[in-house]
Amino acid sequence: MGKGQKKYSAVEVLEIIDKYFYMKRALGLHVESPYSYSVTADYDNLGMPRGNGVGDPTFRQAFSGVYDILSEPIANEFKRKIRFIDERIPFIRKHREMTVLHWKLSGMKTKHIAELEGITERHVRRILKEISEKMSEMSVMSEMSNVS
Repeated sequence: MGKGQKKYSAVEVLEIIDKYFYMKRALGLHVESPYSYSVTADYDNLGMPRGNGVGDPTFRQAFSGVYDILSEPIANEFKRKIRFIDERIPFIRKHREMTVLHWKLSGMKTKHIAELEGITERHVRRILKEISEKMSEMSVMSEMSNVS
């Protein structure tokens, strides 16, 4: 952790993990959502593009500048929090923790992670809590190493 980076408590880290996907989307960064699959065709039976898809210029124009809405301080805070998580992901070693964290950072709900992994929602929450505690401890330990 470099100078000027904030230390986060385990509760704060858990909150960052929970909002990670939405912060990246708010910044306009490309994120693949596990819920973004399409079961309908992009074109109707007459060969015309469906609304809000590729062929709808009004929708694209209306929402093209939506990412400019964030103020600079908020955007910087989101970037700092995203970087905090990204820097600590490589230190998560257990396969189950890596999988649960991947799905959570991708925006998947706890209930769906539990179904996918074949575990209870409580177990998913416990895994996320353990991950947040590890990441919080990493920030404290790296702060201590910068002192010496």
